[in-house]
Amino acid sequence: MPKPTKPKAAIITIGNEILLGKTLNTNMAYLGSKLAALGIPVQMSFTIQDDPIAITKALDDVWPEYDVVISTGGLGPTEDDLSKAAIAEFFGVQLSFDEDVWTHVQSLFSRRGMPTPPINRCQAMVPEGFEALRNDRGTAPGLHYEKDGKHFFALQGVPLEMRYIYVNHIQGILEKAYPAVKPIFQKTLHTHGVSESRLAELFCLSELPENVSLAWLPQTGRVDMRFYGHSQDAINEGITRAKKKIGRFIWNEEDSSPAELLSSLLLTNGNTLSIAESCTGGWVAKLITDLPGASKLFTGGVIAYSNEIKEKLLKVNIDTLLRKGAVSNETALEMARGIKLLTGSSHAISTTGIAGPDGGSDEKPVGMVCFGFIAEGKHWTKQQVFTGDRESIRLKSAEFALLELIRYLQGRSI
Repeated sequence: MPKPTKPKAAIITIGNEILLGKTLNTNMAYLGSKLAALGIPVQMSFTIQDDPIAITKALDDVWPEYDVVISTGGLGPTEDDLSKAAIAEFFGVQLSFDEDVWTHVQSLFSRRGMPTPPINRCQAMVPEGFEALRNDRGTAPGLHYEKDGKHFFALQGVPLEMRYIYVNHIQGILEKAYPAVKPIFQKTLHTHGVSESRLAELFCLSELPENVSLAWLPQTGRVDMRFYGHSQDAINEGITRAKKKIGRFIWNEEDSSPAELLSSLLLTNGNTLSIAESCTGGWVAKLITDLPGASKLFTGGVIAYSNEIKEKLLKVNIDTLLRKGAVSNETALEMARGIKLLTGSSHAISTTGIAGPDGGSDEKPVGMVCFGFIAEGKHWTKQQVFTGDRESIRLKSAEFALLELIRYLQGRSI
């Protein structure tokens, strides 16, 4: 059978825990991006129970139609991991004991000074005609089956193990199998302070170069624009055209978070940052301190929820609190000044608002948040009204605080 010039892939996610909503399907996102980079786009993906009937039906649906089929999950040693037997039955083969896999499983336990549980012996059972893909991150090997130029892979559900098998085995197999396939290039523009509909008005799809596609990806409080196609030059041209129309809203062209970019900008100039928070409850500081090396720039923060702490610790004037209220631009700015003075930082951010679900009024509705900023001697405030539940309002507020300071440091208008 001749190899397809445009192979297509399908992903089968096996896992009751994903269907129950207890586990996010990060494996699909990873495999989708990796396969796209090889020019083998995923055109079908679905999630099923770890049940032999469901597995057989899923394989029956996709194997005849797709060139690359990958399943994840169900390869563990417990009784609810049923994928391997169902896969073997679908392809009409028996499971046989693989001494090399068993030796590897035993060595993994031996390194930890533990005896190998008898239950793990089942992980050395491999469908006949399948290649066992060595897993140095866990006990279950990956599986590979090839027939008529088509490829099936069974992978672990554990993301660390699944990614190891992909990088060390699958990528090479597919590159060799489909050498003439054109990869799909991608580049993302990250925007802030503008809605998806407004972006679409400013930059029309008709302005894209030929054979370049654009996906609109709304995030919580911001919008990403992903350009993709088979030509890197054409994508770069599309990016150039877009920047002429929407450049003032773009805060990044790389796949880094607001916290990562802000930290980089501050560190480049030897600056430091302190944060005073009320409604965000430490979320802004968490985004910064989640990053390794945060101690190089983050001097400290205060969660000043009560007016008493705002007054005593951050030196917010009692008259400001009485006249303007805790949720006001005036209070936000005094909070920023207070945390800067307390920590000796060069830059400061503050947040104070109403995250809800209660506490709002006609004058100050739920979702209203005031921000204070100090940078290089400049002081300013911003006020926003965010929509959503309490969690989304707090997250939007935390990211807005970082993105607003990024805007200033990038030399864009504030």
